[in-house]
Amino acid sequence: MPSVRPAFARNRIHFGETALILVTAMLLTVASGALSFASKTGCTTPKGGGSREWLFAGPHQVMSCYSDLFTMWHERGLSEHLFPYVHGGITPDGHLFGGVVEYPVLSGLIMWFSGIGADNDYEFLWHSLLILMPFAFIVTILLALMTRWWVMLWAATPPLALYALHNWELPVVCAAVVGIAVVAWGCSASPTTGLRRWSVRATAIVAAIPFAIGFSLKIYPGLFVLPLMLYVLTRGEKTRDRRSGLDWLGASYVALSAIVTVLVTQVPFMIAGYDGWKAAIDYQTLRPVGLSTNSIWYWGLRPLLGGITPAYTSIVDTASPLLIVAAFAFACFLGWRSYMRDGTFPWLGVSAAMLAGFMLFHKVHSPQYTLWILPFFVLLRVRWWLIALYLLGDLLLDITVFHLMMEQSSLTKTWVTVGLNVAVWSHAIILAILVVQFVDARPREPLASYLRATVPPNGALTRLAAADWRAARSWLGAPTLANEHVTLRPLALSDGAELAKVPGDPALYRWTPPLPRTTETAIEWIRQALADEARVPFAVIDRSGKLVGTTSFYDVNEADLTLAVGYTYYSPDAMGTTVNPAAKLLLCEYAFTTRGAVRVVWHTHSQNAQSRAAIAKLGAVPEGELRKHRRFGDGWRTTAQFAIVDDAWPASRERLRERLTALAAR
Repeated sequence: MPSVRPAFARNRIHFGETALILVTAMLLTVASGALSFASKTGCTTPKGGGSREWLFAGPHQVMSCYSDLFTMWHERGLSEHLFPYVHGGITPDGHLFGGVVEYPVLSGLIMWFSGIGADNDYEFLWHSLLILMPFAFIVTILLALMTRWWVMLWAATPPLALYALHNWELPVVCAAVVGIAVVAWGCSASPTTGLRRWSVRATAIVAAIPFAIGFSLKIYPGLFVLPLMLYVLTRGEKTRDRRSGLDWLGASYVALSAIVTVLVTQVPFMIAGYDGWKAAIDYQTLRPVGLSTNSIWYWGLRPLLGGITPAYTSIVDTASPLLIVAAFAFACFLGWRSYMRDGTFPWLGVSAAMLAGFMLFHKVHSPQYTLWILPFFVLLRVRWWLIALYLLGDLLLDITVFHLMMEQSSLTKTWVTVGLNVAVWSHAIILAILVVQFVDARPREPLASYLRATVPPNGALTRLAAADWRAARSWLGAPTLANEHVTLRPLALSDGAELAKVPGDPALYRWTPPLPRTTETAIEWIRQALADEARVPFAVIDRSGKLVGTTSFYDVNEADLTLAVGYTYYSPDAMGTTVNPAAKLLLCEYAFTTRGAVRVVWHTHSQNAQSRAAIAKLGAVPEGELRKHRRFGDGWRTTAQFAIVDDAWPASRERLRERLTALAAR
């Protein structure tokens, strides 16, 4: 049976690429989670009691095994399985008690769930892994679908392994990415209508829900509701009809959706234990900006004011929120300017810029916050060197801050302090740059096409596969064909020296383009033949093992199952022998019978009577002449075209065999 690839199969490669991306990214995510768990177990309480190592399990521990999970388990009532916020509160000096944790309510709820059934911090760590990693998987899947291979920035870089179990960041990152994915899906083109699946207003109203849930996890996704409102306000694109105006009602609906979601998640805790609920907020207000905060305030302002003084605390408590608000306003201003220039409000870039401003000026800058900004490195076309420098700074920050907290020797402290300052200030500089850069950064594909409601271009592997489908070798391969008369094997650069010896008197080849007659020109001729995706060139070897010529499949069209045979020439002593008909029998038999071709074509110069006669002897039918078909010397040639179709091949094959028998009998 002919080996023919169905035409519809050519449209299925994209699914294969998506599956490959998802499988690869998910395996890397699993590996990161496993590495994070393995590194943190060294900080768990030894069986039988004893003290815990809060930072490193030993001198050979590469990754810090410190985790806020252990702090919460031992110091926030989780080990006693107290339901958060309901019974506790905060002391005047800022210490939490009675099960209250310093996180928004949904994060506290996840912590409490992680503690169910756990009797020690190791079991709590294990339960946390089981609860937190599904959020990482969701993020991986959504980022892969929105950015293809760029998801590897999330799945294969150190932050996921470092911070998957450092804190409860994965649920809030998931909420942010889900909101973005909702907008991407809602704005994408429906395959049946070609229009947006949902209206801009409806899409944003739904997307505001996961952003608001994120607010009740760790605050920052709630920031993205504002640029989303501005996106709806401008109707998703700059309107040319001034009568339509701005969609104030739609923007209000988006805000209302977010507010209702926040109330649904917060009010039950406010009712059940208002003092405990408020204590989590008060803790952040009263939290001193000490070493554990790692912010520019601690490393910049504190030395100038002689330490953590009342003046220092007052300035930070005032300047930090004011600068954060100013950064938000600046990002929105840049986004509006972009809207006036380009016609679309870049809500995603503005969201990322607002997050960068928040991280820059907030009085806490913990290393694990890298997980917040990492998805935006994936989603937006940020300069690669900014991403690389930020991740390097994060790695340095993670190493140095925990070494410093170990209170090792003063020499080590000096080195670590320098490294920590480099990390903190490099992050600060990059975040300041990103406040501006994010706004104008375009989304990656296919996210960009989804947001424009257009069909995205194929991914890298799909484009390569498409090129392979078009390539002659994807259908024909590069076979070695042989019979008792000749062998046809793939032409190679190493054939250059022998091929250069093939041409004889130039008069024999006056109807062909110039033939290579030196090793250098022959190698270049072979190189060009191999580079032609629509061609499969062969070396023709006679029964003595000598290279006596070359021939090719060319103009290969798998979609129509057609091809041409040509670029053929032989040495003078091979002309008129069994070589040419034997070679043509092999080529046609392979094309028609093995590969399922329906048509094989020959082209020759219309004035080349010898070639026309030889082609006719193969059983090929003349189909007319093609004027100015090919370049020839300084002008153009008229080409005579012949063809054999599959229906006529059996009769032509018998004719060729009879001719071969007659030639062999001479």
